[in-house]
Order: sequence, then C-alpha cells, then structure tokens
Amino acid sequence: MTQSRAFGSADGLRLLAVGLLLVEGGIHLQQVEGPLSAVPTINTLFLLNAVGAGLIALVLAGSRQRVAMLGALAGLGLTLGALVSLAISRADTLFDYSEPTLRAAVTFAAVVELLAVLALSGFVFARLRELRR
Repeated sequence: MTQSRAFGSADGLRLLAVGLLLVEGGIHLQQVEGPLSAVPTINTLFLLNAVGAGLIALVLAGSRQRVAMLGALAGLGLTLGALVSLAISRADTLFDYSEPTLRAAVTFAAVVELLAVLALSGFVFARLRELRR
C-alpha cells in the first residue's frame, strides 16, 4: 500500500469521525431541548457532550497530525463515556436518572456512538501505521 493511499484511508476515517461526532452532538442537543430538559444534571451533561463533540469535531476537521490524534483520543473518551453512561442509566440510575426504554433517539445515538468509536479507533490505528513508515 502506498503512503498516499494509507493517508487517504486515515483521512477518510478522520472525516467520517468528524461527521459522526457532529451527529452525536446534535442528538444530545436535541435531547436537552426535548425530553431531558427538566432532568437536572443529565441535561447539563448532555449539553456538555454536545459542545464537546462539536469542539472535537472542529479539531479533527482542522488538523491531520498530532493534534488530530489528540482530538481522536478525546473523541473516544467522550463517546465511550456517553456509551457507558447510557449502559448505567439503562441498568440502574445515573445522577438520579434512569433511561426507561430504548426510545428511537436513544437507539440512534447508541448506533452513532458505536460507529464513532470504530471510526476514531480506525483513524488512530491508521495514523500510527503511517507514523511507523
């Protein structure tokens, strides 16, 4: 595989991750404005997730080298944190909140977050391969 082709792969994963992070943030923002608006603490965490996802997406969109790697790692932390929080709120309570059902928005968010984890991880591994050459 040529270096330009490997970079194209990493670049494609980076841009896919940007889009998925923006969707993740949009879903969280929509939930803050909708069903979670009256849920203390959780609504603030959802708002922070939306802002964080947007900022990380900007970092990933605007960089390709080490800063992009840091952005990808931040995106992984944010997204994995959201998935773990969802799992906790489904099984028990998190900050006095329990997710009662797998509503369409919850299911969509989980799928987007899983895809974001895959894209971000793929980008990190592709960039690491490039750096070894």
